[in-house]
Amino acid sequence: MLNILWFCNRPIEEAPDRRDGTWFTAMGKALIEKEKIRLSIISQAKVKPIINFNYGNIQQWVIPYESLRSNGLPSKNTITEIQRIVDKLGPDLIHIWGTENFWGLLSARKLFDYPALLEIQGLKYACARYYHGGLSLNELFGCIGPLDFFIPKRSFLYGKRRFSYWGKFEKEMILSHKYISTQSNWVREHIKILNPDCILFETGIILRKQFYSAQPWFSKNRFSSNKPIIFAYSALSQAYKGFHILIRAVAILKREYPNITLNIAGDIIRTGIRKRGYSKWLLNEVQKLGIKDNVNWLGPLDANGIIQQLHQASLVVIPSFIESYSVALAEAMIIGVPVVASYAGAMSELAKDGESALFFQPGDEVACAMQIRKILKDKTLAECLAKNAREIGLKRNDPSSVIEQQIKIYEEVIKREYDK
Repeated sequence: MLNILWFCNRPIEEAPDRRDGTWFTAMGKALIEKEKIRLSIISQAKVKPIINFNYGNIQQWVIPYESLRSNGLPSKNTITEIQRIVDKLGPDLIHIWGTENFWGLLSARKLFDYPALLEIQGLKYACARYYHGGLSLNELFGCIGPLDFFIPKRSFLYGKRRFSYWGKFEKEMILSHKYISTQSNWVREHIKILNPDCILFETGIILRKQFYSAQPWFSKNRFSSNKPIIFAYSALSQAYKGFHILIRAVAILKREYPNITLNIAGDIIRTGIRKRGYSKWLLNEVQKLGIKDNVNWLGPLDANGIIQQLHQASLVVIPSFIESYSVALAEAMIIGVPVVASYAGAMSELAKDGESALFFQPGDEVACAMQIRKILKDKTLAECLAKNAREIGLKRNDPSSVIEQQIKIYEEVIKREYDK
């Protein structure tokens, strides 16, 4: 039995998942069903002090959040506690999920003597270039909200600098790891430029189990009226997710479809002191464009809530300026909903333009609107896109295949290390 330790950004829990990172939760739950793996997890959450609890057969240690030092690491006491837990477990392999936290620095700086596999979904230094989503200087000033005054370093305007700053640590992680796994060619190309000698593995993503048992999308009555429903969702309220582009596209479409509805799910709009500057600006933009009555902010939804919205939608739009994979696109495809997506990052690897989705240039609300219109005007096209997308999604995100590949990667890395 392989003894695998994960470092990831939050623990696995039974509660409905409404946040980002749903893929590793699904992966963890699937892995423990295999007798080949003994899985332990070290993660972070709002706890004090370090807590230890089990999820089924998974042992979990949860580290409190704390400010990082200038070297990108937490306090020496926290590092010592992490090292103690790791040595107690004595893993065959450590699997580090993501570069957006300090976990990868621990192995990069040889703070424990166990082989490590670095998993990369996204890259902050790559996102930094698109952080402001093409907003003008005046629009950026309009994104100043209450949080910007109280916590400037967490503000929208400071965010690009924050992403760029962390980029130096991401690059250190990439340069210092021998084994790296990703889900997209787009990320692999970035890695090859920095570390051409590393051993790269291609992994898959398991979606939440509800998406595999859900009924497929059905076009009946979706195009027989003048009341189209567009659905979009994201775990992040960031300009590079492109919601302002979609809002402008809806304003264009409203001329032809006065009763058009845009339903947006996710922790996008907050209230009071928690309201982010970009969220405040989005609300003002909706008001200015005259589509306040056409836009519904649904808040965070669990898997069943997302599926319900997908079933009710005429189509899904993913307007991001950059995406390393896009779980939202994968989820929409497996349900078989027509998708309009920006030609950004790795999204074109998941679907093919004109066959399983329609693509548009990132930041172009006119092109976005016209691609949406194509689907609304052509039921046959919509059904063709939906059918092809579902076939691709069911094959690509098949849990058995993804788990089998993940275990093979673990076995290969361990064999390479222990056969030296």
